[in-house]
Formats: sequence, structure tokens, C-alpha cells
Amino acid sequence: MKLQLPAIILALVTAAAAGNGYFYREYWADFDKAVSNHADGRWRVNDPELSLHPVFGKRPEARANGLMLIDLDQDLFALDGVCLYLEMWGGHPDTADKRFFVNGRGPYPIDSFGTESNHCTYSYPLVELNTSHLVRGINAFQFACERGDGFWGHFIIDNAALRCRLAPDHPDIASCGLDYFAPKVRLSTPVDAVADQTQLWLDGLPAAATDIVRVDYFARYEGFDDNGDLIENDWHGFTHRKKPVNHIGTSTASPYRVAWDTSLIPSQKTSMAVKAVVTMQNGLLYETEITDRLSFPARRPTVSMFKCDPLPAPFWSRASREKTALITLPADLSGAVRARLQVKVWDGGQGKTARPFTINGRPYNILSGRAVHDVVYTDIEIALSDLLPGPNTLKLLSDTDHHGIEILLPGPCLTLRFNKD
Repeated sequence: MKLQLPAIILALVTAAAAGNGYFYREYWADFDKAVSNHADGRWRVNDPELSLHPVFGKRPEARANGLMLIDLDQDLFALDGVCLYLEMWGGHPDTADKRFFVNGRGPYPIDSFGTESNHCTYSYPLVELNTSHLVRGINAFQFACERGDGFWGHFIIDNAALRCRLAPDHPDIASCGLDYFAPKVRLSTPVDAVADQTQLWLDGLPAAATDIVRVDYFARYEGFDDNGDLIENDWHGFTHRKKPVNHIGTSTASPYRVAWDTSLIPSQKTSMAVKAVVTMQNGLLYETEITDRLSFPARRPTVSMFKCDPLPAPFWSRASREKTALITLPADLSGAVRARLQVKVWDGGQGKTARPFTINGRPYNILSGRAVHDVVYTDIEIALSDLLPGPNTLKLLSDTDHHGIEILLPGPCLTLRFNKD
């Protein structure tokens, strides 16, 4: 069933695409083990055959019912649109047809982001909702999935929020004296010559904006797909336990200045952009107008990103089953001056393995060290002496009996900066 988006949702999508600034509120779900019928603090979703599976049906996870409640204390008539935002482990490889219902209405499909192609994934879908499917008060979200070609259809939602865009005449905006609140991100360098170290700040803050708690800055460029949506030329940064990660930076004091290190952002084929999210004491959030058409200077050194080809599917090690992948670098590395590794994993533990991840036999730490059964993002410098012209071998190994280590899409990526010659 394909839902027709009403005008109120189309207004939200259109405004976001146009880059206009807007106010919104977020209502985060609170886990309740009595409601979700499970006790580990995260919403688990199973395929419909699991309850009577001869092996997995006896595990405690099989009790989870995929039900989530979110209390929405908001006048629906005063909104310009609502989305559901998820922090979501994509599940066992091959899990299919992830979806949810809102108060029994839907279904709303959740993109695969590679899970149905047997990859390990973690993503942050933002799904537009039909506002008439919501109620003021407690809203019930029922999540579901199918087994697909795998052994157990299963995915996990760690956190979820209703993101409500406020209409321009919303009483909360007027009551705070923010009717004309429209700050914009400014740069310390020309927009067509963004430097390796660039300062950003908020310009145009009105005197009434005295209750700002923090300002988070985000950039759009072509680079490592950190949010797992299979798009490289995208807004970068994601949330972990509701807090932003891998964004440009955060400031808590006026004029809310941050330093943007662009030295290892790949050379760009198209222009870049920046924006900020302002958080206020009363819970209001404001996403600024986009500052776009940014580019690096013409004589900037070349920065290139290299990926695994092919990427193992799934790139997952447990029970001492080693996985290997290759990243092919240029035949001439003499001009390379820096190298960086970016990778996201679902850390189920390395067991007793001393060297769980290596590049050409050299160990690099990409885990938490505590088998947290959670996402771990790594962004570290790599010694150029550990890299080879041509193929470079990456190995993953865990000897755990249970989950082990999953390397999430897009897989490990190496970014190299070369000198001007």
C-alpha cells in the first residue's frame, strides 16, 4: 500500500528541500519493558514465525512484540508535518520487509539500506508520517518484518523520536519572541576557497535568543557514508543514544563558533553546504537555512577515498570464522602525506582474539573492548608505512560463540591525502 502524502507533509518535504529554516520539537520514545514484553532496553522486532521456532523461539528475544509508545503532547493543527526518526540496527542479514503501523494505520515501509542484500547495516531513517494518523497523547507504533532468505528475521530500534515541524504561527514561537528568528551559518573563508581549517559561527542572532543551550553544525559533501543510507554525497553526522556524532562540531557559548577540519574530506565533484541545529532551553529546536555553494580552492591537494571491492556480504566474524577484504590503492603512493580509516561496526565482542582487525597484518583497534552490542564508530590515522601500492588486505576475526563483530555498510574506507605535486 503506497500512502499519498497530504499537503501538510508535502510542505515539510518542500521546505526541507529548499533549505529554509524552521522550528521543530522532538518527542523521544521511552522504553517500557511491560509494554514491549522484553527487558533489555531496546525495541526488538521479529519475523512472525519466530515464536514457534524450535531453537530461537525459546530465546528471551522471542518475547519481544515490536510495540512502541510515544507520548505526543502537541496540537496537531499547529504543525506543518511530522516524521519518525529511528536509530536502527538493520538486523540479521537478509531480514526483509521492515515496516511499521501508526495507531493501526499504514503500513509505512522502512528502507532496507542493504540488509535484504545480506549486508550488516545500521541506519537512521526519517519517515514522513500522515499527521492524521497521529493523536494528541499516546501513539502506538507496531513494527514488523519478514524472515526473507535468512535464518531469523530480526532488527532492533535503539531510539526513536517523533520530529514535529512547527507552523510559522505556532504559539510557542511567538511566546518566546522568536517570530523573526533566522540566524545563518557564516564561514571565516570565502565560500569558494574553504580552507583546511575553517571557522563557523551563527550570524544574525536576535537579542531575544538568550536561552540557547547548544548549536550543532553539519556539513553536506561527498565522503564516508557514516549514516548508512547508501548515499555518499549527503549530510554527514548521525546520532548515538540521541546525541550527534561525527558532525562538524558543537558550541555552547555565543557566537557559537566551531572549527571545521576539512583536510581529509575527499576532493569534491559538486559543491558542499553547511547548516546548524539550535537547541533551546524550552525544548524548541531550530534548523537554520542552508549555506551552500561551498567549494575548495582550485589548487587544493588531492584527497581520495578508497573502498573495499568487493565487500563481503555479510562482513561478519564469529566462532573463529575469519573474513577478508581488499582495498586497492594507487600504484604510486610516493605523494601520500596522510591516511585515515573510517569504519562502523556492531560490536558483539572479539572473544579471546588478540588481533581482531588488521590491515596488511598490522592491528588497528576498531572495537570498544567491552562487547557492548552497540555501534562503534572509528575514525583514526593510519601509518603510511602500513599501506601498500595496489591491493591491501583487511582481516576480521572473532572467536565468540554468539554475536561477534559485524562491519557495517559501507565497510572500511581509507582516505588518502596527497601532496600538491
